[in-house]
Amino acid sequence: MRPLLALLLLALLAHPATAQLAPPPTSTTSSSTPAANPTPAPTDTPSSSSAADRLTQSNRDLLDLLKKQQSVLADIQYDRRLQSRQIQSLEERLEEQLQQNAQLQAKIAKLETTLAAVQANPPVTIAPNGTNTAASPTPPVKETPTPPPHIGSYLPAPETEGAPGTKSWHRLFTLSGDDTRKTELFHVQGRQWRVLWHNLDKPGAAYVNTSALFINAFPKDDTIPQKVCSKLGSGGDSTELEGPGNYYLKIEASGGSWELAVEDFR
Repeated sequence: MRPLLALLLLALLAHPATAQLAPPPTSTTSSSTPAANPTPAPTDTPSSSSAADRLTQSNRDLLDLLKKQQSVLADIQYDRRLQSRQIQSLEERLEEQLQQNAQLQAKIAKLETTLAAVQANPPVTIAPNGTNTAASPTPPVKETPTPPPHIGSYLPAPETEGAPGTKSWHRLFTLSGDDTRKTELFHVQGRQWRVLWHNLDKPGAAYVNTSALFINAFPKDDTIPQKVCSKLGSGGDSTELEGPGNYYLKIEASGGSWELAVEDFR
């Protein structure tokens, strides 16, 4: 009995030791599966790619804007340089003009001084009889105005009245001047009346056809005129109008003298 107990005791003592020394058991599943691969690196998502594209485009737009600004600044600098050159050229021209004006003023002053000295001390000339005489300056020639070629009136004389019971031209009034005016109101009895008129240039060849005369007849309380004459230069005529009624004449003249007469046929 004792040997058997001893063996059992030895077996009990030996079993825990063997359990500690033995390697831990492995599962069949882990031994059969292949070795795990390393975790792959995360890939870019569509949202991150789109953000990168927008950032790139924004940088490109900003670069283009900077290039345009540089181009505009370059143009502005060129314009300023061009304006500066133009201003400099104008200043140089102005300075040259001022110098020329100063030279002209100096010449004019010198000529005036010389002329004053000559007038104060006229040159001495020898007369035919051998005596010395001081030459006096020649007096200016005064132009004598040309008298007008005609002193009287250019209008025909009034007609004599006809025999009793016959009609004739009766002169109502005459008028002359060299300016614009308006006559007083006058009355025409006949069915016809006329204005005899004449225009005259100023004397001298330079004033030929430089005068003008315009005459219009206005019925009383009416603004529609009846044309009497429109004349440029010297000359005259008569204009017949229809009556009867009250009328006035408006004369517009310039550059010469005129005369007229109003006659009533009755």
